[in-house]
Amino acid sequence: MDLFERSAEEKELPEGARLFLGTSGYSFPDWLNVFYPPRIAKKDWLKYYALRFNSVEINSTYYRILSRSSTGKMADSVPGGFSFSVKLHSSMTHSRDASKDDWIAFHRMLSPFVQSDKMGLILAQFPWSFPLEEESFSYLAALSDNLGNKKAAVEFRHEKWYAREPIERVCEMGFTPVSIDLPGLPGLPATGLLTGENTVYIRLHGRNSGKWRGNTQERYDYLYSGKEMITWVDKLRSLSKDVKRCYVFFNNCHMGKAALNAEDMQRLMVDMIKSSLYYDR
Repeated sequence: MDLFERSAEEKELPEGARLFLGTSGYSFPDWLNVFYPPRIAKKDWLKYYALRFNSVEINSTYYRILSRSSTGKMADSVPGGFSFSVKLHSSMTHSRDASKDDWIAFHRMLSPFVQSDKMGLILAQFPWSFPLEEESFSYLAALSDNLGNKKAAVEFRHEKWYAREPIERVCEMGFTPVSIDLPGLPGLPATGLLTGENTVYIRLHGRNSGKWRGNTQERYDYLYSGKEMITWVDKLRSLSKDVKRCYVFFNNCHMGKAALNAEDMQRLMVDMIKSSLYYDR
């Protein structure tokens, strides 16, 4: 069978929420011969990726705002029903000094995804140092204004943000709080499953506690076990009918582990859906 004969499928969870499953990024040289077969040209990686998954989170935009031409080619490479979630540039979350021109360029970059109905959520990932204080909520309000009508998920790295009151305020502002899976280290949050705006957004970073504070490549060198993923699958099984969309991204990208785990979770999801259909008869 030709490598590009099949296409990514739309998926639904038992309660009817649309499931978007994939990885945080897709263009990694060390995925070759692990996820990407050697005979596929790099320009076709996204096309091949979209045969396996129906969503991707673009993280490279944290470092560089892409051209509209680049994102247009990306949108053309994937089938209908595929979605792109896009990470905000560092000037919008870390240095927090983005100019008006930066925001214009960012929205221009997104336009091919919007026009092709392949736009997922914007990801705003704030650093551990982003303080839980009133000034930060004011910044979030300004961020919402700059995003216009585009929906965003917000990830915090400090555990203080995941107390009940801050999360409720974040949801009231229209953001979806990111449910994150991280090593069990002091100061890092253990969020469980969070919902906002009828949406769930999950990022699984791995649990490499021994390397988390060090080299960023090794930080994401972690392969989830089946038992660890089943815990998340069980949480998704319990989603209420009020949830309309669920995004799940693996960010343990070192040596293709994110793609391998996403494939594993996809199989677990299929089993979950089949069993739910059986028991609902």
